[in-house]
Amino acid sequence: VSENKALCHPSSVDSLSTSAATEDHVSMGGWAARKALRVIEHVEQVLGIELLAACQGIEFLRPLRTTTPLEKVYDLVRSIVRPWIKDRFMAPDIDAVHQLLMEQKVWEVANPYIEKYRQANLPEERPVSPTAFTMPCGSSCKRYRKE
Repeated sequence: VSENKALCHPSSVDSLSTSAATEDHVSMGGWAARKALRVIEHVEQVLGIELLAACQGIEFLRPLRTTTPLEKVYDLVRSIVRPWIKDRFMAPDIDAVHQLLMEQKVWEVANPYIEKYRQANLPEERPVSPTAFTMPCGSSCKRYRKE
């Protein structure tokens, strides 16, 4: 995660003038794209680690159960990675869960529940917050919070 902070530093600050300063623009788009791809790869790894941590947290709360969608994801993860009872090298487990994410297996397990929830619970239009209102103020309007 810390490396991502450095990678998110704007590439444009490293742009140098070329041709004896006769060109004032040097595209850093290629380098920026490579850095963005690296950030995405890191986030994929972090998501895998977070998924493993969540499953281990569920282990600590057994025999309690969580929601059906989360139990299905838990079962998927546990089908390839066993719980940690004692210390062991974690890289193979992280790689295995990362592969589940890359193959969209987690999505395949969770998506039916997400769609079912979306159809049952999300209104066509969200209601306006009762704690906010709009005040007409000429050509521009601002949101104000009720005190």
